[in-house]
Amino acid sequence: MSTWEPQVQRAHEFPFVRQFSVFLPNRVGQLHELLAALEADEVELVGISVVDSTEWAVVRMILADVDKARQILRRHGAAFTESPTLAVVLEEEQALRQVCKTLVGAELNLHYAYPLMIRREHFPVMVLHVDDEVLAAQVLSKRGFKLLDHEDV
Repeated sequence: MSTWEPQVQRAHEFPFVRQFSVFLPNRVGQLHELLAALEADEVELVGISVVDSTEWAVVRMILADVDKARQILRRHGAAFTESPTLAVVLEEEQALRQVCKTLVGAELNLHYAYPLMIRREHFPVMVLHVDDEVLAAQVLSKRGFKLLDHEDV
């Protein structure tokens, strides 16, 4: 059985980080079990955001080894999706506000954001999920924002 893997055209390749959205039953210990499985196979957790509801939690994660993480999630029967996100280095005091201003100027909607647990050159890094990652990467790069690729995390 073959699985579909996302394809990227080289002409439109921009720095993206792959985010896993894992759907967990909202029960005690579920997040611990997920993190323990990743840790057991030495997959570094770079960023995490948890949003819960009554029945389910969505755990959004940036993991250092995408291929290994995917194998672990499949092996443990976890329901998950993958999506490209932007990782923006916030090098100035008002950088997040400037990022938002730049996205608004391009008429791009910011769906959600969360910080990574790493810093680049002593600066914080934010993950952004937007309507159009390619356009957002273009406009943010033009405005001088540093975007990280998965190899950078």
